[in-house]
Amino acid sequence: MVLERVLEDVGDVNVFFRVRAAPLDGGWEPVSGWARASGRERLAAEVHRVRGQLGALAGGGAEDVEWRVGASLFHQGLASRMLSPILAAGLCHGAGLRADLLAYQPGRSGPLALGTAQTRAAVLAEDVAAVAAWLEETVVEGVLARVEEALTGLGRISPGLLRGNTGSALAGAARALGAARRDRRADAEAVVRALLERPCLAGTGSYTGVDGAGRATLRRTTCCLYYRVPGGGLCGDCALRRSPGAR
Repeated sequence: MVLERVLEDVGDVNVFFRVRAAPLDGGWEPVSGWARASGRERLAAEVHRVRGQLGALAGGGAEDVEWRVGASLFHQGLASRMLSPILAAGLCHGAGLRADLLAYQPGRSGPLALGTAQTRAAVLAEDVAAVAAWLEETVVEGVLARVEEALTGLGRISPGLLRGNTGSALAGAARALGAARRDRRADAEAVVRALLERPCLAGTGSYTGVDGAGRATLRRTTCCLYYRVPGGGLCGDCALRRSPGAR
């Protein structure tokens, strides 16, 4: 299956679903490289970049944002950028977009943007079981698991918090896809439910109800630490919202 039209279509959902064609040259490097020992310096630079962006929002710099906060929010953004297009490609087109072929541009300013060296995709069944299995294999237990291990090797951050970020990012991807493609909403939410019941994401959160538009709402069991960013607050799915008066 040729990916060009698939990427063009799913990229219309929102910026988190956009992946450009990017052969691994011309300044593009594989995201999976962050998991290797030789890629730890690159990974540390990405965390520092995010800390700088977050600090700048409050008129400061990277030094105003704790390392673990920057690491968590870098990871959350990465998880969203990876899970969103792979979920949509699977459910909307039966296309297996590979996480290990996603790439980024070191030193690029602005939000993380991904490209892919992949030109053809494996054909998946456009159903919940097949897409959930693909996401688990290629993203959750594939590239993200190795990046999470690398992050915990760089500094003090909880593996459980990082897995909570992954669950939250997956639910966010399903929510965005369901809003843009109403015919895929039920299946997208079913993929989330399936993965939250598997060992890879078990205990990270659960759907607790629906919002006014009928979309499922997630409550995670951990906090991404955004509230510790100067001027930050609590995310809509944050575990801290369980406690009255919690920041």
